Amino acid sequence: MEAQLALGALLISMGAAAIDVKTAKVPNWLTSGAIVTGLLARALLAGWHGLGAGLLGALFGGGVLFLPFLARGIGGGDVKLMAAVGAWVGMRHALALILATAIAGGVLAVGYIIFRKRAGDIVWRVANVIRFHLVSGIEPNPALQAQPSESMRFPYSLAIAAGALFVFVSIAAPVWR
Repeated sequence: MEAQLALGALLISMGAAAIDVKTAKVPNWLTSGAIVTGLLARALLAGWHGLGAGLLGALFGGGVLFLPFLARGIGGGDVKLMAAVGAWVGMRHALALILATAIAGGVLAVGYIIFRKRAGDIVWRVANVIRFHLVSGIEPNPALQAQPSESMRFPYSLAIAAGALFVFVSIAAPVWR
């Protein structure tokens, strides 16, 4: 049952990533529908316990990305997508999803920076952001808000899909042996 639910999470995240790469948005219809269907699938397959695990997975998955969202470091669609994938994989696999997504996000970000030949600029900006937040705390950095066209963004949904792939393979691989 867990492998099938993880496969659902993987398919949803791959679809969201494809849309995000093309349009730079993760649509609400996809994320809200995925949350509802993930919770329904868990409830139908495992009853109240499954529903509770899905709710906790959604809250944990989405909650982890909520602070970066508040700091304007990630989009709302990515937060909702992580909540949806968390609903599908449940609380039991949510930590693995989050860690795998974070690692994939770091690798993708470094690759994106190198590919765009912006490493020096990014190091300078990161140093300024760290300095600003050490002095000002968790406040929006006005210098960054004034130059949104210069900011470099990449579809974090790709990292979420990679995290979902990791969870699916880690669940399904023992079954294949």
